[in-house]
Amino acid sequence: MKRQNLITPKERNMFESGYRVMHGSQEFVTFWDDMSLRVWYETVPDYYSEHFHASVEVVLPHEGECHCTVGGITYHVKSTEVLFVPSDKPHSLSMPKDSIRNLILFDPSCLLSIRGVSSIRPMLEDVIYLREDDPICGQVRHMLFEMMVDYYAHKPLSNLTCYARLMHIYVLMGQKYLEEHTPQEDAERGRDDNNRVIINRIVEYVENNYTEDITLDSAAEMAGFSKCYFSRVFSKQTGIGFSRFLLRKRISVAAHLLSTTQLSIVQVSAQSGFSSLSTFNRTFKEIHGCSPSEYRALYALGQDEE
Repeated sequence: MKRQNLITPKERNMFESGYRVMHGSQEFVTFWDDMSLRVWYETVPDYYSEHFHASVEVVLPHEGECHCTVGGITYHVKSTEVLFVPSDKPHSLSMPKDSIRNLILFDPSCLLSIRGVSSIRPMLEDVIYLREDDPICGQVRHMLFEMMVDYYAHKPLSNLTCYARLMHIYVLMGQKYLEEHTPQEDAERGRDDNNRVIINRIVEYVENNYTEDITLDSAAEMAGFSKCYFSRVFSKQTGIGFSRFLLRKRISVAAHLLSTTQLSIVQVSAQSGFSSLSTFNRTFKEIHGCSPSEYRALYALGQDEE
């Protein structure tokens, strides 16, 4: 039986680097083969109403401005600035006349899985707006332009090269974030440093053992903290509650399996760490706005179903 195409070949060719697939206000970002990022170059006025997606979006104007509204705040991004919109953050974009810009979307999952990244998770969960007078803004913009050269080169290691540059960019932004948010009192700094090491170990454990029966109680016990104190410290260090972090990790794994394998929904649920199929279906829909089967269909554009 033929699966109904969700987008026609004519519509697919409208975009050089991919095409927009919308499900309500959620965008399912598509990529070139062997790539985990997409670059759009746009020169005409345009407007994208409020939407969200799992990818991080980078707004990089060349000329004029781009207006991006996130959480009721509008950022007027100039041609000397850059804006990073985190994954799953509803936002709208207005590109007026005389605006020339690149919009870069990339999958952040490999960044989030690196050991030690929990110390900057609050930064990753929020908008990053680098203004012209920011000491790292020029360097970040330069590296983004270099990354786009690698992207359009279409060489065998282009994806890896692009992510190497993204890693460097996030190191710069992370160092700046930590300098600005480091406590000044030695005692407080020492306590936070110790907590950061412990939380990093818990995050690493979850990244590698998400299929295990992990609970808030067991995580707190591993950390050597009371449940209440662990919850508070974990949220402070990562910007997200532990239970939510665990669910998002499992759902992220499930989304990857749904879009890249032919495993059944039951198998995907089990391999993502869910012991209950109904809980998996409910949680997946809560986070992605659609069922697992609908998500798979959106990522199976143009394929035949035997």
